[in-house]
Amino acid sequence: MIKNRKVLFAITSAILICSILFILHTRKAESKNEIGAPAPTLTSAQTPSSKSKSVYLTFDADMTPFMKEKLDKGIVSSYYSKDLVSYLEKEKIPSTIFVTGMFAEIYGDLIKEMGKYPEIEIANHSYSHPGFENPCYKLKTISTDAEKIEEMEKTQKILSALTGRVPKFFRHPGLCHNNHDDLLAQKIGLIVSDDGLTSGDAFSKNPKNIIKNVLSKVHDGSVIIMHLGGPNAPEIGVAIKGVVEKLKAEGYVFKVL
Repeated sequence: MIKNRKVLFAITSAILICSILFILHTRKAESKNEIGAPAPTLTSAQTPSSKSKSVYLTFDADMTPFMKEKLDKGIVSSYYSKDLVSYLEKEKIPSTIFVTGMFAEIYGDLIKEMGKYPEIEIANHSYSHPGFENPCYKLKTISTDAEKIEEMEKTQKILSALTGRVPKFFRHPGLCHNNHDDLLAQKIGLIVSDDGLTSGDAFSKNPKNIIKNVLSKVHDGSVIIMHLGGPNAPEIGVAIKGVVEKLKAEGYVFKVL
């Protein structure tokens, strides 16, 4: 009996030792494979991308009674750049267009067309482009709350009828305003967008200067203020292409307000 127990103990010990050796060998092999295996290559979809920078392109479509008179007399052929509008639409570049009511009445088909593009936001820029504060360059100014509200509400109705979308943003003509004017806009449901980087495109005949001016001031989150063309911004149709190309090269992503 004792002899059988000794034999059984010897067999059990041998099996146990073999099992331990097998486990140690397996772990060592796995460890070697893990250490020696090359690091997996990330695909472009898996590679973390650097944080993009946002920029907002905005264009003012101005129209005053004096500008309309020059248009009616044939002194001015157009107060917007067809090349600029075509470029924005063709390249699907997100943009916000601040439109005066008088401009929309004259160029109704254009506003309808731009309103169909999801990349383009149509916004309110008053009806006849008066200064809300005095002085405001050479603009005619208005002073009463009733006049200011009428300028905004009249344009809201015109733009909503043309585009089927109620404008959310408002920009004061000439950027002339005070805190009370901002509150008036807010009371009728508009968000004021007057702060931004002025491009210097007004009456400029040098597109390179416009591009340089934008690039020297732009930063993440910049709202760039430009015009829709015509004699008041004759080179923006050329400058915008350089602005877009260079901003893209610097990693900017275009967005609407």
